[in-house]
Amino acid sequence: MTSPEPTNAAQVISAAIELLTMWVSEGDDARDAQAEYIGRRITDLDETGRIHLIRGQLYLNELLLLSVAEANGASGPEALRASGVQWLRELALEIAQ
Repeated sequence: MTSPEPTNAAQVISAAIELLTMWVSEGDDARDAQAEYIGRRITDLDETGRIHLIRGQLYLNELLLLSVAEANGASGPEALRASGVQWLRELALEIAQ
């Protein structure tokens, strides 16, 4: 990655959004090329950069998960998190079947 390593949540979320946007925008036919690009991006980073990229993905996932919880009727920080965790547990069980 030629740009400076991200140092704050906004920067790492922005990098995560970039990769997710690329992943979903072209559909299943381009997944191999997208995965190769993402792999190169990760490989080009040093350890700290990889940690920042993972942190960005986690922040972005958290924001999306809380949005799902809110759409399912949860409100307030504790209820949003509890609903989000429950949704993840249910999803994991569904995927495992």
